Amino acid sequence: MKKLVLFDIDKTLIKDLEWEKLKFSEVFKKVYGIDASLDKIEHSGMTDQEKIFKVLKRRGLKEKEILSKMEHCEKIMLNGYSDKSLEKFDGVKELLEGLEKNNILIGTVTGNFKSVAILKLKKVGLYHYFKVGGFGNDRINRAKIINMAIKRAKEKFDFKFNNNVFLIGDTLRDIKAAKEAGIKVIGVATGVWTEEQLKKAGADFVFKDFKDRNKILKVIL
Repeated sequence: MKKLVLFDIDKTLIKDLEWEKLKFSEVFKKVYGIDASLDKIEHSGMTDQEKIFKVLKRRGLKEKEILSKMEHCEKIMLNGYSDKSLEKFDGVKELLEGLEKNNILIGTVTGNFKSVAILKLKKVGLYHYFKVGGFGNDRINRAKIINMAIKRAKEKFDFKFNNNVFLIGDTLRDIKAAKEAGIKVIGVATGVWTEEQLKKAGADFVFKDFKDRNKILKVIL
């Protein structure tokens, strides 16, 4: 496999989960005994750990205490999805099929906890396309999560990293992380950021959504 395409999950592959913010409030209360929410921080594109750290440090908690309970946080987050239905964006499945047919290695780079990411992909019928990944458990920094995904591709598939990795994401943080990791980035305006904003942030290519999947395939191939 000569190329690797890494996908963000939330608002890139899967439509917005407005109720997901409430799960973080539940985490803050059940795990740390604090009434708090994500409402006071701009969290689009943050990893799950980063969101938790950002809110709780503002409330005076120490890093060691926050980190020591992170596995409990993951379990609560995971339980929140068991009875929820999720929806993928139009064109996503067809793009993944096109990549697979062209022998492109497919992976995910997400800020989600690993168990949560896997469950989300399974719920929308996409998990089998993804062979490697970098997750919110791996690192707080998103560029380092990209590096972890590439490292796993090297170890598992003997992938050769040479200007042949793409990240597809919807946020400015996705673009920043891809640039830091030295890979190409395709922005999709499926989240809160517009095509113009993604272009200004430095995306190599920008698309409104996945309906023009043949154009996206052409860019990658």
